[in-house]
Formats: sequence, C-alpha cells, structure tokens
Amino acid sequence: MEQSWLVGLPYGAAVDAVCWDWNGTLLDDAAVALATMNLVLLERGLPVLPHVDAYRGVFGFPVRTFYARLGITDVDFRVAAGRYLDVFSSHVGQAQLHPEADATLSAVGRLGVEQVLISATLADVLQRQMAPHGIAGHFDQVLGITDAYAPSKADVVASWLQSSGHDPRRVLMVGDTNHDEEIAETLRLGFVRFANGHQEPPDHDRHPVVHHLRDVVQHVRGLVDPA
Repeated sequence: MEQSWLVGLPYGAAVDAVCWDWNGTLLDDAAVALATMNLVLLERGLPVLPHVDAYRGVFGFPVRTFYARLGITDVDFRVAAGRYLDVFSSHVGQAQLHPEADATLSAVGRLGVEQVLISATLADVLQRQMAPHGIAGHFDQVLGITDAYAPSKADVVASWLQSSGHDPRRVLMVGDTNHDEEIAETLRLGFVRFANGHQEPPDHDRHPVVHHLRDVVQHVRGLVDPA
C-alpha cells in the first residue's frame, strides 16, 4: 500500500540526479558499527563507547583519525581495521533500512530523477550488503571504493559526476557524515544531511538537515529553502 505522504505527489524536480550514501543514510547500521568497534576496542584493552550517541560523537573521516581518537595507534591501524571489517561484514546483515528508505527512493524515481548510490565500501561488499534489501533497481549506478583502508569516496563521486555530464548545480547529494558534506561542497553539489546516521550533524546551517528520509523528496522538488 502506498504511504500517505506519497499520495498525490506531483511530478517535477529541481534537480536531475540524486547521489545517495549507503551506510548510515539508507542502511541503519550505526548500532552494528558500534558493537563491532567495541569488540575491537575490548580486544585491545581500550575503553568502549557506551552507546550509539557516543559513537556518533567521535566518528569521522579519515578513518585513521577516528581510530586514533579511540586509542588505536597508527602502527596497529591496519590490523585493527582488518579485524573491524571482518566482524562488521559478518553482522551487517542484521541491519535494516532506515524507515521509509524504499518509499523515498520510489518517490524520487517517480519524479524522473536519476539516482546513483556511491559508498565508502568496496564495490563487491556493497553489492552483498544491498542484496537482502531489494532496492538496487532504484539506482542507475551503484559505485564503491577500491581501498578498504582508505575509504574516501571523493574520487568516485568526482569521476561519476564527470562521466555523467550533469551540471553539479542540478545534483543533490544525500549523506550522513561531514565527509559527504565536504565532497558536495568541493564539487559544488547540493547537499542534504541525514541526521540519524553515523555522525552528529555539525552546528553550522550551510545545508539542510533532515531527520526523516521522506523529507528529502521536498528538497528534490525544490520546495524547501536550500539552507
């Protein structure tokens, strides 16, 4: 059954494409990430993070810096990160999509807008994470990174933008981290911050912040002030 907020949704969009983040934005996996990181910390005799809000308060990119905040030294980074990736991949299947994720993607698609998913996750791992949720059909492209230990997707987004031919001013990026925001600003894309992902939104008001994915649709349609 179609959700009530979709009924009567008029056609027409202010953008030509939406670039979606995956982990934390569409997939509600912050709790899995917290449990995984706490295991890595416990194995090293380091203090654990007491709850998701604590995790969201220290998370960030680059990942080496995030690990350093938790007490994991640079010399131990690759071993710790490898352990994290192994455990996380075994448990991420427990995570569900954020509420209204599928309906929101459907609504944006109905507006005739191209949708691409670009993630700081290895491409083959990304495909496996997405498979149980049945949303791949919403996207024209699904793109991941090539180095799990340096998960910056900036080059992936830039390459997609160049190959797509889209005017950056008519592309909207949706993400849950400061890194997503930085990419959008560097490439001069529109940006909407999803507040319920892996990182607390910053204090500034340069970009709109949404607490429900359905609210992204209004930004795609250009019915909300950009900031």
